[in-house]
Order: sequence, then C-alpha cells, then structure tokens
Amino acid sequence: MDAQATEAKAPGTAAAATEPMLVLSTGHLTEETCNLFLAEYEGPTWRKGDYGWFIYVTEDAESELPPDLAACLALARAKGAFWVMFDRDEAQVDELPAYDW
Repeated sequence: MDAQATEAKAPGTAAAATEPMLVLSTGHLTEETCNLFLAEYEGPTWRKGDYGWFIYVTEDAESELPPDLAACLALARAKGAFWVMFDRDEAQVDELPAYDW
C-alpha cells in the first residue's frame, strides 16, 4: 500500500481545523487584570496553571474589558489570531505596553 495514500472520509466529515494563536507575556497585563479580572471574567478564558491564561479572541465590546486586555485582543485580531496565550515566561513585544509587577 502506498504510504502517501489518503484515507477515505465518511460523508459529512471534515479535516481537523487549526487556529492561529498569539503568544504574549503576562507582563502586557496589569496585575489586577491578570489575577483578579480574568479569574472572574465569564468570557472564554482558561487558566494555564500558575503560568498564565488562554483567551479566545471574541468580538466582545472592548469597552467592557480592561484597556490592557483590550489592546492585547486588538493586536491578536490584527494579526489574524483566534487565541491569545499569556505566559509569564514569554518575552515582551514592542507593540504593547508592559507592566512591571
């Protein structure tokens, strides 16, 4: 059998999707946003242990979000990302303000 052969798919099935993710330092969030707001936020967020957060880039009104988080999500949208992963060990980027906490 040819190693390059493709498997037949059942009707109505699709290939697995891949969505782009922007990786940012938690230093682009204030301590309040990172440790208080995100812990209570009812939007699509998932805690990444002690290291940060995964956030789905929604079309939520940015006026309802803290300005630091809104800026990060706007950058993600501009880059075509569907997700943002905030990680405390990631380097900071020039496009966003940084907060020292």
